[in-house]
Amino acid sequence: MPKAVKILFSLLLLTTLLSGCSLKPRPDGPALTAQQRLDRIEQLQHFELTATMGIQSPADNVSGSLHWQQQADDYQARMNNSFGISIFRLDSSAGSTRLQVRGEDYQASNSSELMLALTGWSLPLDEMPLWLKGLAGSNASAKEYDELDRLIGFTLQDRSGYRWQVRYESFFSDSLALPRRIVVQSDDIRIRLVIRSWQL
Repeated sequence: MPKAVKILFSLLLLTTLLSGCSLKPRPDGPALTAQQRLDRIEQLQHFELTATMGIQSPADNVSGSLHWQQQADDYQARMNNSFGISIFRLDSSAGSTRLQVRGEDYQASNSSELMLALTGWSLPLDEMPLWLKGLAGSNASAKEYDELDRLIGFTLQDRSGYRWQVRYESFFSDSLALPRRIVVQSDDIRIRLVIRSWQL
């Protein structure tokens, strides 16, 4: 087989394999009851997602691409601006948080307080593994549900004492119906997430 044909065949094979590994939840599979869906989402301990993220505060307005990787209780978050330059990188593991901002490394025990001290943004990071999946957690109140019994909003009090309004504006159309668009807002911070893909 000529070398050029081998290369073309290899590229076609790679494209086929990659197209079969879509990161977006698929709308196939059997329909789930509301309780079955909730049970499966609660069981998700390992997942990754990519999203467009915007943060508005009185002192700043930042947007970029977020990559979140969850492994049980540990997580890693990276946010880059539209030029691919790092805004922050956060690693949380075994009760310790390492944050990289502007090329400098910092460490603390509380993710939210460390982020606030270094960037001026108070983000509900410790609760984020739950609300990313569409779960409220034990510190939530004023829960709202849609006609399909999906959680569409609640009030959250984070570990730092800040209160947040969490709203789910849309969901993926597969059986799990994981969140696609999320708005999280406190008195002076507004976070908008448009999730492009999930990997479960």
